[in-house]
Amino acid sequence: MKRNISDLLDQYPAEDMELGETTPYSSKRIKEITMNQINTEANKSVRRFHPMRLLIAAAVAIALSVSALAAGYMLGAGELFRDFFTKEGKSLSQGQMDTIDQMGQVLEETDIDLSAAVTDNGATITPLAAIADENAYYLRLQVDAPAGTALPDLDESQGCYQLKFSLKSPVDTYKNFNYDAGTTILPDDDPADNRKEFVLFFHAPMGGTDLQFNDGFSKELSISGLWVQSPDKEYTAIFTGDFIFDIGLNFQSQTIDLDCTGAIYYNEVYGYTNILDSLKLSPLSITAEFRSTLEASLWLSPGVGPLRIVLKDGTIFWPPETEVQISGRHPRFDEANVKDEYVTSDVVSSPFDQPLDLSQVDYVQYGDSRIPVNAE
Repeated sequence: MKRNISDLLDQYPAEDMELGETTPYSSKRIKEITMNQINTEANKSVRRFHPMRLLIAAAVAIALSVSALAAGYMLGAGELFRDFFTKEGKSLSQGQMDTIDQMGQVLEETDIDLSAAVTDNGATITPLAAIADENAYYLRLQVDAPAGTALPDLDESQGCYQLKFSLKSPVDTYKNFNYDAGTTILPDDDPADNRKEFVLFFHAPMGGTDLQFNDGFSKELSISGLWVQSPDKEYTAIFTGDFIFDIGLNFQSQTIDLDCTGAIYYNEVYGYTNILDSLKLSPLSITAEFRSTLEASLWLSPGVGPLRIVLKDGTIFWPPETEVQISGRHPRFDEANVKDEYVTSDVVSSPFDQPLDLSQVDYVQYGDSRIPVNAE
């Protein structure tokens, strides 16, 4: 059974972000600046009016806008996910950007697996970039509403945009196909037009699932339209349609297996012991398999215990500083559930808020055990 770990919790009961600046490769803005310069030069003096020169300049402006747009999406996946992963004013390092470039994919019209753009009822949805490991998947989408439909920025009093989507496996590849999902709206350099960009993100959920996002098996993403959700939870459709993409691409894996031999954690509150059987790090998530002397009950199940990722400069990369550790025993805890042998086994995983540059990791701390990381 796979679970998301609540990072610093030793056990668990059994019961929108600040984003960075927009891309400088705006075709509309380049064309606007160029045409403004043309108009300024033309208005300075009637004697300097050269129709052919203006026609050439206009052609250059259009060419520049197309080239800039192409250049924007010829950039690596790192640039296309920079805004999404930049949180609380913390910019990404060059190593993190390189990591996303290596793991991610910029999606083009030739990417058959994603079918490129899909148009229905005058609206078009285009996958732009994706990055995934076995536990997490991030997909950047460009959404164009039908012509003449504006998609302005919305404040809290107006509500928020909602893409309605679902993910399924068209064939019986998985016994348990469960996932958690969310949506982030990216900065918009022209809120008056009919375009918005989103990042859809999927995570392996709490509970049993054998779903892996980078195993190369088909996964069908179905989007049925775009709505505005009001503060009162009322929904107004902007457009509807059938937009279907296969996001089951086989992404490059950078997962490393750590030697956690002898890594043991003793829980002083409940008196049970955990031992790590395996520990894996990916730029997007951490996965641990462990055994425990605490027998799972209706009221309490063993957590993996405190894991901490420490970088070579001494920085604690994970878990988040805001994580709070639960203190005190559960009122229904039964000491008879603590055994003399390992009676419970589990697999836990958790995605990171930002990509991890594996080359900068020094060690993982687990209880009193320090697990070195040699990732070059």
